[in-house]
Amino acid sequence: MADSSCLSALDIDELIHRFDQSDVVQALILMGSYARNEAGPCSDIDLVRFVVKGAKLSNDGTHLFQNRTLITLCTVDENDYEQWFTDPYEATKWIAGLRIARALVNRNGFFTNGLQTRAHDFVWSDEMQSRANVEASRRMVGWCEEANKGLEGLRRSNDNGRLLNACHGLSWGLSEVIQIHRGILVSSDNNAFNEIELALGDNERMIDLRRVTFGITGIKTLRQRVLAGLQFFVLLAEQMFDVWQGTDREIIQHTVEKIHHYHLNTSV
Repeated sequence: MADSSCLSALDIDELIHRFDQSDVVQALILMGSYARNEAGPCSDIDLVRFVVKGAKLSNDGTHLFQNRTLITLCTVDENDYEQWFTDPYEATKWIAGLRIARALVNRNGFFTNGLQTRAHDFVWSDEMQSRANVEASRRMVGWCEEANKGLEGLRRSNDNGRLLNACHGLSWGLSEVIQIHRGILVSSDNNAFNEIELALGDNERMIDLRRVTFGITGIKTLRQRVLAGLQFFVLLAEQMFDVWQGTDREIIQHTVEKIHHYHLNTSV
């Protein structure tokens, strides 16, 4: 691995030797920064192994490669990868990565002629958008709990546990809601923040609040980050009002009203 951004033929041979099993493995693919030739000295090697339905292999997880590079291995079968094309959240996580993935093992063209072609042809349909609306609504309700933890943490002044939980939900959690609803096919976990921000377009207020909540803009206290996150929650709840489903809307609106009862105009 003289060049840290790519793998040599010998490296690939070693990976195949360690993780291939010809009787059940249909494909072994490289994803992430190594697939894009963007890896650095601390990047890990992301491998996905496709197996015949029902096959059980026990070495998923994290491995050490040549005593200096981490390998993350995930094994999937048909039940798993079919969801990538039908479940809106799974689609936003996997489709873009599949498009640029590199096949190390590709028996009978299973990956390049099958899943990768499907990924290139994938279109965010009206049916997928309907599912995305339902899923985004469900997840927004789930993050109401974190918003309430934020309010309680603020009330207790120095309850860092509640404030930290709130920060996670009001930053990553709400970003996930946007990702699903807008069908943002993120290219990688590392690029998710910027790609979601890009999708917000010229909504400067939402961008600013989200950045403060993540702790990216300025030097902010934990309390200020939670305050920004609660305002971010309210803004998102209002802008996506028509998306919320049935009783979800009541729960989300109730949370918005509770946030308004707190001094929301406190400077962040």
